[in-house]
Amino acid sequence: MPDLLLELFSEEIPARMQARAASDLRKLVTDGLVERGLTYEGAAAYAGPRRLTLDIRGLLAATPTRREERKGPRADAPAQAVEGFLRATGLTRDQLEVRADKKGDLL
Repeated sequence: MPDLLLELFSEEIPARMQARAASDLRKLVTDGLVERGLTYEGAAAYAGPRRLTLDIRGLLAATPTRREERKGPRADAPAQAVEGFLRATGLTRDQLEVRADKKGDLL
């Protein structure tokens, strides 16, 4: 499993702010990783007068595959509505499926 070392250089960080800055960096980065489905074994943050360092161990090499389904317009909707949905999703007409719903057939 890969490791990640993030080191930020800056102007002089006052001593009273170093520990808080390091813990905030750790929290923000690790929370962002978990939100995106990347887990890790451990993270440690370090601070010095001119740098903040974050060491993340055992990071997943890739995000897990995720399947997302979106309801589109009705199957009998005007062509403009279908084209707008295709542009928004980045799909082609051939990739759409027609599914029955309580409101009728949807793409």
